[in-house]
Amino acid sequence: MKEIFSQAIQKMKRKDFLDDIVREKTEELSGLSSEVAVLRKKNGGRAGSEIDLKIFQINAKKADIEKLISKCKAEIKTLKAEILELLTDCYAKTDKPEIIAKIESAAYHAFEGKIKLLSDKEAGGLWGDCEIIGAIITHDKKKKNTTAKLVNAGAVNSMGMLLKRPKVYVYVYDKKREEGILLPENDGFKERAKQKKQSELLKYLSETYLNEKVYWALAFVAVYAVFAVWAVLGGFASKVFGELQIRHSLAVGLTLGIFTLATLKTAKRGALADLLPITAVGVSLVAFGCAFGYSDVLRAMLFPSILFVYGLIAVFLRYKWGKEDDKKASHSHLIFIALGIMLAFVFRKMGRAPAAYWITALCTFGVAFIAAPVLSVLKRATCVGKRCELVSLCGFAFCLIMSLLVSSALVSGLFFAGAFITGLAPIAAKYLNERV
Repeated sequence: MKEIFSQAIQKMKRKDFLDDIVREKTEELSGLSSEVAVLRKKNGGRAGSEIDLKIFQINAKKADIEKLISKCKAEIKTLKAEILELLTDCYAKTDKPEIIAKIESAAYHAFEGKIKLLSDKEAGGLWGDCEIIGAIITHDKKKKNTTAKLVNAGAVNSMGMLLKRPKVYVYVYDKKREEGILLPENDGFKERAKQKKQSELLKYLSETYLNEKVYWALAFVAVYAVFAVWAVLGGFASKVFGELQIRHSLAVGLTLGIFTLATLKTAKRGALADLLPITAVGVSLVAFGCAFGYSDVLRAMLFPSILFVYGLIAVFLRYKWGKEDDKKASHSHLIFIALGIMLAFVFRKMGRAPAAYWITALCTFGVAFIAAPVLSVLKRATCVGKRCELVSLCGFAFCLIMSLLVSSALVSGLFFAGAFITGLAPIAAKYLNERV
């Protein structure tokens, strides 16, 4: 880098010398032009006089000076291009602030403050005004499609117009090739990277949500839609659920948010961590439609708004930073326990609704919480069994809370028995798996 900078300094000295010549000769040329003007005035239009001869000689001298000035300016132009190339090369070969300051000072002197050197970061990096001239293989996914190295700095004029684009190497993620290999590349990389990024997003969405697992989310949304629409059409939605709109909305949003953040680096793709956001969006769309059936529409909009925003943010977080790690627990049981507790409080409020409504809800919960323990044991070695274990935990939380909320000793005892059965099923399934 020192040799390159020295070359730039030598060329700058040569340029300064030529600038002085141009300045001196320009002044001399101006003086000769003035002298010619005076002689012509004295001559008065007479031909063949000594003055005409003198004017001819001065004009010949002016022509020689103009040729010299033109030659100097041509060399200055070439030197400027060479100095800029050398300084941009120097700029890219150091990261020390004091050396960068010297290079920038040299550029200021060489171009009289009319040109400023431009780094890759100032030019916007890979997606900005940088020129890609090569790619470096990396095994670090975080470096994928980022600037690897500045090869040559760029330049802008005093008006901010780009004169020279920074030249960079970019990182390409490829575990099949040896790390650190340099490959030839060009600006076409940007378009290919954009297309690949879009295709990766579509691939992620299709793999995550276009499969049989999404039916669980759709089933939950369908059940919610039945009861939500029923409550609105029956005219008792505000009376039954009005008090829960704020407290439960905030509790649901906080619980789901914490769960997503806690499982961001651990949950498998397509598992509960991915189903919750899509379920939340589905429920929010139904809730938005039902909000107009409440006396306070703005208050009723809080619940679907929280779920909708959570769903979109969670999908983005899972796509952008989600990572599978089988060595860590996903803590999926926590969300089902929280869901069971919330369902218990919601069901308690259903006592104000018509009997047909809360009896239908009780039968729906009953079928789910009876089938889940049975299937969690019988299908313990399958995915269905694993999901039923989670539903059993939800039933355990629901029945346990209900046993504490109801006043009747008989009904409380029945709920407690349900909590015992649903809570015992996952333990039994785990024990039987270990025996096998």
